[in-house]
Amino acid sequence: MKLTELPLRWLRGASIFALAIVALCLAGPAAAQSHPALSGGKYPVKIESAPPGATIYIDRKELGAVGVTPWQGKMKNGDYLIIVELDGYQLAQKNQKVARTRKVQSVFIPLIKKVDPPRIDVRADADQNVFGATVYLDGQSQGSAPVLLTTTAGRHLVELKREGFDNFQTWVEVKDNEKANLTPVLKAVAKPKLGIIVVEADVPDAEVYLDGNKQNGTTPLVLNDVIEGLHVIELRKDPAIPWKQTIQVLAGQQAKVRGELKSTLGGQGGTIRVLSNVTGAEVFLDGTNMGKVPLDIKQVKGGDHVLEVKAPGYQPHEERITINDGQSTVLKLDLNAEAGAGGKGTLKVLSAVPDADVFLDGAGIGKVPQEKQVARGEHFVVVKLAGYKTFETKVRLEEGQTLTVSADLKAVARLRVLSDPPGAEVMINGLPQGVTPLELTEIEVGTTIIRVQKAGYQPWEETHMLEGGKSDIVSATLKVEGLSDEQLKAQQRGLASWGARTMPRGRSTVDISLGYPYFFDVRVAVGAGKKSGIGFDANVGVRSMIERSEIGLGARFQLVDNDPFSAGVFGNLWWGSKLFDDSKRNGATFSAGGVASLTAFTHVTVSARAYLEFWSDRHCPELKSDGVTFDGDPIEACTKYLNRVGGPGNGSGYSAEEAKRVEDLTGESGSDFFTRDGGVRFMTAVIAEIALRQRWNLWVMLEGAPFQSERALFVDDFNAPMLTTDYNTYARVGATYKF
Repeated sequence: MKLTELPLRWLRGASIFALAIVALCLAGPAAAQSHPALSGGKYPVKIESAPPGATIYIDRKELGAVGVTPWQGKMKNGDYLIIVELDGYQLAQKNQKVARTRKVQSVFIPLIKKVDPPRIDVRADADQNVFGATVYLDGQSQGSAPVLLTTTAGRHLVELKREGFDNFQTWVEVKDNEKANLTPVLKAVAKPKLGIIVVEADVPDAEVYLDGNKQNGTTPLVLNDVIEGLHVIELRKDPAIPWKQTIQVLAGQQAKVRGELKSTLGGQGGTIRVLSNVTGAEVFLDGTNMGKVPLDIKQVKGGDHVLEVKAPGYQPHEERITINDGQSTVLKLDLNAEAGAGGKGTLKVLSAVPDADVFLDGAGIGKVPQEKQVARGEHFVVVKLAGYKTFETKVRLEEGQTLTVSADLKAVARLRVLSDPPGAEVMINGLPQGVTPLELTEIEVGTTIIRVQKAGYQPWEETHMLEGGKSDIVSATLKVEGLSDEQLKAQQRGLASWGARTMPRGRSTVDISLGYPYFFDVRVAVGAGKKSGIGFDANVGVRSMIERSEIGLGARFQLVDNDPFSAGVFGNLWWGSKLFDDSKRNGATFSAGGVASLTAFTHVTVSARAYLEFWSDRHCPELKSDGVTFDGDPIEACTKYLNRVGGPGNGSGYSAEEAKRVEDLTGESGSDFFTRDGGVRFMTAVIAEIALRQRWNLWVMLEGAPFQSERALFVDDFNAPMLTTDYNTYARVGATYKF
């Protein structure tokens, strides 16, 4: 089959496919080669991941992706950080040294799948009373049930609270990628059961206290509507010693108590009330059995005595006491079980702060003080109270031992720390706490040093006085890391528009000047920073000599910066024309050279420039084909020269001497005089820049082309505002505003 017989559609499709293959082959490597690690790379490297398809970055993500795994390319030798990223997997990194070898160097990075955080599903299926109950996770409100809670792996306390119902509490153990279902049931709060206490005394008109609260009236007294349970009755009548007794009140029943104050009114002997943790333990006073606890020993003769409490299966407890006449003493003598007595011990939990909740091995056992018989071994004690730092301790209880835990509850405050930008590390008194935004619920009160820091930014630090039970919000605005405020001011003051030292990124200047041969000049320069030790900035400007106005672009490169000396190179390109006429005059000027500067105290910069100046100017319109008329409106010099060389005004043009003068200026004669005038000169300049104020510079420039030919553009024959001769010396004075 001949080629011309192939279907046109097949040929078009094959062409498109071939072009696409070529484009892909060129585009992919071209994009990757822009990375610093790959540009000019010589040594083959292969990067793989499991699973494949992960995006590859080298050193920093900001440099852009170089491809996806599996990937093979050539890199420069050196140490690199290989970063791979794939949706659904944790970001992975690996340090790799690329050696000088032609053998393919393999990098394999396994990816770990991201884990879902643990969740607790608090449901209301089992009890309709759960709907609307407030749910707390580790003491923090999470909204109303039913609710799905997202938390961290580990053991968490879940609580439900609703008015009219007992609080629900349970500990839930959760793991990553798991959801625990919780179907709580709330119990309605039982209505209080009430009883009656009849209080009498062996003396009249004694004051009555119930659980520490003074009651209206004196003995004898009937106390109605007393809640069922244990209560403490206290009777007082001066000068007698106060009398106390614990009494059990049962609902719907009457309990009687009779206090004895008479024995201490006259100061004859004293009274000892003996209590113990073992009910029925026997009490011995000076070796005599006085009865069983709880026991009141009355009319004890003043002086020293030995008091002992004994019970089967327990070690005896003995105390030496001193009794004064009229004194009433309460003693609690606890007994420790003998070895082998049930494998338990006694744990007491005390706190100077009342109403704190006590948790033993995760279960709430009531408020402080607490005393409980527990199995021997290790136990975890937690004491909590809103507005105080949670007390936690692990204790080991031996068989028969009585162990007292004193919970030192310290007042705490709540602190919320924010930052701009977020994700900054928070340090409290030098200890890391997490990243912003951060909510801290238990911060010790008092003077607190808060530090917020993030890579690439200046650290932020403040001292706060935190008060117990109160919340405080701190917001930190982080400044980009770099120079201090004073250094930034010095940097701004030292900016120079004409010296060798380029401007840092973010800095800019505006220059306005007057001078000759350009009468007016405005220039804006912007700093671009440094790369590989070379500084760079760029400028754009407008200048005018009336007969011609120009726009220009420029650049400056700093090669050496060894304060106070600096050196660099620069280049400028200007183009312009005569506006608002048809003289066809225009021109371009390009200059390039070197500059060296000395800077004193960031206030004065003196610079010297040496450079080449290239130009191409048109002074006259082109001649038409007839050779005697112009394609435009010529200036007088063009008309006179044409008349001199045979134009329509023959005899009214330049003299021979004048014609020779303009020919020397342009370097052209005859018909070539009406073409473009071009040339090059070696130029030098000296510039002094003085920082008068923080944002303002005053500068003076002296420029020239010594011992060189004149430039026609700078002579009045071709540019009316100029002098009759180009003296090759120029000057400017200007001001710089620094941003």
